[in-house]
Amino acid sequence: MNDKFSQTESVPVTIVKTRLLVLIFILLLPIIGVAQDDDDWPSLSYLRHDYRDSTVVARVLVDKAEVVNTIGGYEDWHLAGRIVESFKGKFRKDATIDFYHGAEKGFQQKTFLGDKLIFLHRNFVEKEKRWVLAVIENSTLPYTGDRVQKLRIIRRQARSKAWGGRRVWV
Repeated sequence: MNDKFSQTESVPVTIVKTRLLVLIFILLLPIIGVAQDDDDWPSLSYLRHDYRDSTVVARVLVDKAEVVNTIGGYEDWHLAGRIVESFKGKFRKDATIDFYHGAEKGFQQKTFLGDKLIFLHRNFVEKEKRWVLAVIENSTLPYTGDRVQKLRIIRRQARSKAWGGRRVWV
């Protein structure tokens, strides 16, 4: 009789452990989702780093996105749109801009369309012997008011440094 009891005891313990793990996962799921949807992310210092590494930083309404090349598990997308606000670089409001975005295979076109904040640098395409603008990896962000406000602060600080620390209203 003790043998039957010890055999049945291990089955409920396993079920309880499994249920406990599932419960913990379910409880943590909203926290993970909130961290990814945080409108305050990225921080000012994170944006400043991408800003410094970029040739062009802008808010763009992307209206065209097409795959132009596939290499292994990656795709090169050609994107085009209209500048809403320029934070760095030669492009001005209402100018059209085209640039390239590398991504893993499987993304849908709608992922790349819409109101975006882009951080671009120049890439030389050896095959075509020309320079193009391309996004810095993992830097393209959807538009939020908080992110634009942070970029305006960064732009103001960069202009102030360019003019010897004097405050410049541009």
